[in-house]
Amino acid sequence: MALQRLDFERRTIPGLDVNLETTPHVVRAISKLGFWNGIVYSHFPRPVAESVIANEISYFATLRRSFEWKVYSHDEPPDLLRRLQNCGFNIGAEESLMILDLQELLPDLFAPIPEGITVTAVADDDGIGHFLSLEAAIWGTQADTSRAFLQTTLEDRFQGHRAFIAYWREKPIGFGRVTVSEGSQFAGLWGGSVLPEFRGRGVYRALLAARIQHARGFDSVRFFRVDALPTSRPILERYGFARVGSTWPANSPRTDS
Repeated sequence: MALQRLDFERRTIPGLDVNLETTPHVVRAISKLGFWNGIVYSHFPRPVAESVIANEISYFATLRRSFEWKVYSHDEPPDLLRRLQNCGFNIGAEESLMILDLQELLPDLFAPIPEGITVTAVADDDGIGHFLSLEAAIWGTQADTSRAFLQTTLEDRFQGHRAFIAYWREKPIGFGRVTVSEGSQFAGLWGGSVLPEFRGRGVYRALLAARIQHARGFDSVRFFRVDALPTSRPILERYGFARVGSTWPANSPRTDS
C-alpha cells in the first residue's frame, strides 16, 4: 500500500520549486528557478525504450539543462538502468528505498539527545553556511545543495522543506533535510550525514528524530521515506524502517549548450 501511494505521488505531487510534466512514458520534474531537474517516474515497454531515452535527452538539451533520471527498482522496463548506462548516463551508487509508517515509530528514536549535542533547523545565513560547509566536507565534489536553494526553503510558505544541523557545543558536526509537499502522505528524509570523528555517538539518530518531529506537524503525513546508503541502512532498520526496493541516480550525459 505504501509503495503504491509513493508511486502515485511521484506522478502527481510536485516538490518545492518544481513543475511536473506528464508524458505517456515518464514524468518530468522541471525546476522553476533552475535547481534540480529530472525524471521522477518511468513506465514504458522495452520496444520503445531507446526512443524514449533519446527523446528525454533531446528534450532537456533543448532546455539547456542537465538532469537526473531517478530510477526505482520496480520501474518499467526492468532493464532501464542498463539502457541508460549504455546511452552515456553516469549511474550513481545504489541506495535502499526504505519506508516507515508513522504509526510504527519506536520510542527509542526519541531518547534524550547525547549531552553536548544540539540539533536546530537552519534559519539564517549562518545556518546555511554551516550546512554547505558540512556538505562539502563530507561529500566533497558530490555536494549539490546551493545557497540559493536553501534560501528558497526558508521562504517556503508551507514550511515543509527544512534543513537541520547537529552541533557539538558550537561546532557543526552533522546535517540533513526533510521535505513535505502539500497534500503528500510522505515525508522525505535526505542527506543525513555526520562528520567521521563524531559517528557512533547518537548524532545521526538525533538528526533523524528532529526531522521526523518536524514532519509529524503536517496532518497529511503518514509515512517516512529514505534513500539510504549502506552506512545508514542498519541505523534506519534499528528504528523500524523497512527496505522496499532500490533507487539509483542516473545523471544525464553532457550535451553542448
